[in-house]
Amino acid sequence: MKLAAYLLFLQAFFLLYYSKESNIYLAFGVLNFLLAWGLIRGNKRIVKITLIYKGLDLFFSVLMLMAGSLSSGISALIDFVIIHDLVGLFGQKEEERGAVREE
Repeated sequence: MKLAAYLLFLQAFFLLYYSKESNIYLAFGVLNFLLAWGLIRGNKRIVKITLIYKGLDLFFSVLMLMAGSLSSGISALIDFVIIHDLVGLFGQKEEERGAVREE
């Protein structure tokens, strides 16, 4: 889960760099910071919100990549790794629960 938080911080820095162009980038940069902070604190609701947000972000990044924006490929890769890390967290919790029930 720490990898997902670090990558969210990285994306937030990217978005804050582009915030000179539009305030929308600033809003999403702050959102990424808040989600990363919630992940570090271990809030389960934030994990679910982050999965939904990054799923939508991955979808739009892939659309932009198909439209010809090659820089969106980096964003899509980071989104995929964040989603993979967080979904792996849910799988790990289920395995731990199963091991406790078997004992």
